[in-house]
Amino acid sequence: MTIISHKVDPRFKFEVASMAGGELVKGCFDCGTCTGICPVSQVEPDFDPRKILHMIHLGLREQILGSSAIWFCTHCDTCALVCPQNVRFSSIVDVLRELAVKEGYAELKTKKPFATSPCKAACPAHISIPGFIAAVSQGKYREGLKLIKEEMPFPGICGRVCPHPCEEACNRNSLDKPVAIEYLKRFLADEDILSDESYIPQKKQNRTEKIAVVGSGPAGLTVAYYLSIEGYSVTVFEKLPVAGGMMAVGIPEFRLPRNILNAEIDIIKKLGVDIKLNFSIGKDCSLAELQKNYKAIFIGVGCCRSMKLGIAGEDAGKEDTGIVDGLTFLQDIHLGNLPNSRGRLIVIGGGNTAVDCARVAIRLGYRHVAILYRRTREEMPANSWEVDETIEEGIDIQFLTAPVRIISKDGKVSGVECIRMELGEPDESGRRRPVPIQGSEFIVKTNVIVSAIGQAPDLKCMTDKCEINISDRGLVVADLETGLTNIPGIYAGGDVVSGPRTVVEAVAFGKRAALCIDQYLRSKDISSDRKMNWTGIKLISNEIIYKEREQISRLPLAECKKSFKEIESGFNREQAKREAERCLKICGLQK
Repeated sequence: MTIISHKVDPRFKFEVASMAGGELVKGCFDCGTCTGICPVSQVEPDFDPRKILHMIHLGLREQILGSSAIWFCTHCDTCALVCPQNVRFSSIVDVLRELAVKEGYAELKTKKPFATSPCKAACPAHISIPGFIAAVSQGKYREGLKLIKEEMPFPGICGRVCPHPCEEACNRNSLDKPVAIEYLKRFLADEDILSDESYIPQKKQNRTEKIAVVGSGPAGLTVAYYLSIEGYSVTVFEKLPVAGGMMAVGIPEFRLPRNILNAEIDIIKKLGVDIKLNFSIGKDCSLAELQKNYKAIFIGVGCCRSMKLGIAGEDAGKEDTGIVDGLTFLQDIHLGNLPNSRGRLIVIGGGNTAVDCARVAIRLGYRHVAILYRRTREEMPANSWEVDETIEEGIDIQFLTAPVRIISKDGKVSGVECIRMELGEPDESGRRRPVPIQGSEFIVKTNVIVSAIGQAPDLKCMTDKCEINISDRGLVVADLETGLTNIPGIYAGGDVVSGPRTVVEAVAFGKRAALCIDQYLRSKDISSDRKMNWTGIKLISNEIIYKEREQISRLPLAECKKSFKEIESGFNREQAKREAERCLKICGLQK
């Protein structure tokens, strides 16, 4: 390229460096390692990250902003694995694209500033999935884990319990089977946990402000993680005797081993976060008192209160645990409070809590375990693979069945009267409404009834004097992007705002809230930040080669039914490498 003097703008590099993400350009010294590893550079000769960075330093404003090359980056962040200066090229590209649109070099009608692979766009935490998969294929395990932990602190946990919407979006679905993204994330986490020295993010400068987090679930711990990295002093208040919220007492150990959960929480503690257990806000200390001692407060108490069935006889049998809600049932088991008698048990509900309760009960030795669900299997909100495993374990799921009355005898639960249902028109959830079939009543004998039809927040931490807005659904009203409530300095996020969601969704909410709390304490305008609206780009190619998806080992069914051992064993290194090499690498490329 011939450089014409009047086209050189010496101020350009300073302008780029002054924008969020653009400051990274100051760390580049043109070594070219980014170009060498970039998967897009290998198929698009016009895309050369080193050349683009060099042109910024030269001040070639028009040539860069008018070039199609700045739109080729897929935000895979594979370059971050090798850059000796920790320069993330995609962050600089974001600045260039923003300037290109602002100055008329490109139009949003034809260009997507945050085009990326469908898997990254579908992930609630927007992890750089192609990047960490590339790390696995190259044996760069620590680098891959660091890439994940920039976006979320729980790869070992989410590598086991995430419903992996990323895999549903994977471009390989059009040919064979999606890349096993969840298992590869778990692989990197397990490699780190088993290593001699687990990765701990480097903290930035120490700050004097103190921050309180109420609740140690995924949202609260994520807030604590990121704000601690920023240098703040963070204290987490947890009413239970264990940290982790529903991750600790609501997810069975055969799905999420406690050593994995505790290992990832320990990293947060090593960052300096103080977690106070058996400490209930609203009882041991008021929210008003926290406001006096902390510059900002995040409320992440989750949805830990079960909803009632609302049927006759529901209050009978409470004293001898004949009727128990699903969350209490799981929590008691996890805290070592095992039931005395183990006869017949019925679970009412169709979500993940319901199937978890049933699978725990079968492992505890209950003589007969069944689930009653008022719709069909297609409408069950539980993860489909969890339902498959529940049926494999011999648990009877009675569909189109609804309870109408709890039956007690001599003060103890003896059965539940049910009625058959049929599906009518869709309700507000979009699912077809179950309609009772008159005259179809029947009785199911049982000793224990576990109610698992839904959850809501327990807002005991908020006294009558608290002025935080609460919705008609009993949820804290907060901005879904920032977590800010109607009271300055008080934020909320996760299930307490959204209602029951997944761990990864709570993590994503927590990270957004942490960013906004940091901005608030720095007196920075939140609205000035660049909003990342990720767009997944499908890969259209006739050159995709069929590759068999790697299979994981599982415990034998007979052992599953009588053990709380983890069911799935995960990948070994050879399997992980083969599976990582199934990734198509250049998904998200827009032309």
